[in-house]
Amino acid sequence: MRVLVGIDLRGGTELLQRLNRLVPLQGGELVLAHVIDNGARGEMDLARARLVHRPIPRHHLRQVDEAEREAAREALEEAARVAQRLGAAAETVVAEGEPGRVLAILAARRACQLAVVAARSGGEGEVGPHSIGHTARFLLDHSPCPVLLLRRSAPPPPGPPRPGR
Repeated sequence: MRVLVGIDLRGGTELLQRLNRLVPLQGGELVLAHVIDNGARGEMDLARARLVHRPIPRHHLRQVDEAEREAAREALEEAARVAQRLGAAAETVVAEGEPGRVLAILAARRACQLAVVAARSGGEGEVGPHSIGHTARFLLDHSPCPVLLLRRSAPPPPGPPRPGR
């Protein structure tokens, strides 16, 4: 089975271990992808222009880009080591663009049978349609294959109903 796994910089190792408990990865092929959201950089430039009326120097932009790519490579290398320990072959991809769209395209181009992504909120009590984040929402709506949405931790169980409500 070929599985696309969206890896962010916060918890690719945990995500793969949780995935392995649900879908055994031994003998599978993983496409581990991190997408650098270049739209966020444009929004930062716009916000900065409102505060400081001069552009960010090009050498600073190159440094930011290099740091983002290095952090992505490190996160993917760590995830690939975990995948190998779990018995799966892993290919890593660093891409740039709108993350949900890029992940959907990667899933189609790599002929993945499953796409896996983590919810934004991490299960910290936030529920509802906005709790999963833009990337997961886009992938759920546009993926060419089934999507498994994982929360970083289990949401707390609902408390007992309050009297008078």
